[in-house]
Amino acid sequence: MISEIGIVTGFAVVVLLFWSPLLAITRLRELLRWPTRWLVVNYLLIGGGLLVGQCLSYLVVILLSAGTGTVTGSDAVRIVGGVFLANIFLPGISALAALRILPARGYWTPKGDGLNSHIALGIGVIWYAVITSFGFVFVGLVLMFADLPT
Repeated sequence: MISEIGIVTGFAVVVLLFWSPLLAITRLRELLRWPTRWLVVNYLLIGGGLLVGQCLSYLVVILLSAGTGTVTGSDAVRIVGGVFLANIFLPGISALAALRILPARGYWTPKGDGLNSHIALGIGVIWYAVITSFGFVFVGLVLMFADLPT
C-alpha cells in the first residue's frame, strides 16, 4: 500500500517536473536567483515551499468541505471546486508577492529582455494551476479505483 507521504511526494515531483520547462523563459528563471546562487537548489526550495502550502490548502479545503466524516457527492464537488480555486489563488498571491517584494530588495527586476515579466508570471501561474489541478484529479481517481472492492 502506498503511504500518504509517498503520494504527496510523487505529486510534488510530478508538478516540479512538468513546471520546469517554463524555466526556459528568462524572466521566470531570473526570479530564482534568490535565496542561493544555484538555480536548481532555488527551484527545489521555492517550488517545494509552494507545494507544501498547496498541499496544506488542500487539507484545509477538504476539512472545510467534508470535515472528517464520509465524503458524499456534494462534498466531492465542493472539494474539487475549492482545490481549483486554491490552485489559482496560492500561486497567484505568490506571484504578486514576488512582483512586490523582490524588486524592492534588488533581487529581481521586471524589466529586461524577452517576454514581459508580468506575462511570464501569468503564464507560470496558469500553467501551475493546470498541472496541480490535473494532478489532484488524477491522484483522486487513482486512489478511488485502488480502493474499490474486488
